[in-house]
Amino acid sequence: AGRGTDCAMSLPCSSSSGSHSSITIASLSKQFANQAQPAIDDLSVTIASGTITGLVGPDGAGKTTLLRLLCGLLHPSSGELSVAGLNPASTNSQLHECVGYMPQKFGLYEDLTVAENLALYADLRHIVGTERQERLEKLLAFTDLARFTDRYAGKLSGGMKQKLGLACTLLGRPQILLLDEPGVGVDPLSRRELWKMVRDLSAQGMTVLWSTAYLDEAELCDEVL
Repeated sequence: AGRGTDCAMSLPCSSSSGSHSSITIASLSKQFANQAQPAIDDLSVTIASGTITGLVGPDGAGKTTLLRLLCGLLHPSSGELSVAGLNPASTNSQLHECVGYMPQKFGLYEDLTVAENLALYADLRHIVGTERQERLEKLLAFTDLARFTDRYAGKLSGGMKQKLGLACTLLGRPQILLLDEPGVGVDPLSRRELWKMVRDLSAQGMTVLWSTAYLDEAELCDEVL
């Protein structure tokens, strides 16, 4: 699939499109105490800016572990990580300014409306005033959720929940986007819409890691790990 040429919203991401590395992983291993085999074993890879990289494998392959390491939720057993020039294990506050993580499990409040969830995330990001209004309007248009602001998140379809999760993740204007199996439980049409949105973001310079167990999704990625 070719990159989209029309950007649906403006994000202050890196202006390059693959000219330098966004993520560098060197001899990375993660061993959990209750497991005989490591979740990640001596992984080394460089991921370029402005690309969509697929983390492809079945359940238990280590995809979620790697994403959590990259956003600082877990610390490696050994090896080194550099994410946007930062060490995730020691620079959490700075890392959160440039990395957006969307977990596989729907993490929003189902008893709040679409608008209330977005407002909550805007509060957590300390986004206020005119900037807040402009950013919310752009995200609602980008995800096609403007018609559903009064609907409770728990009443959304699987695809709309993923769009809302993506909108909340993008409120912080991340440079790097980590998506943990966003296509799971989503109908084919919504999956295509999600891919179009991610393509638009990548075309603007955002680095995207999309974990998946689906080979058809893997084929849509620029690179596969």
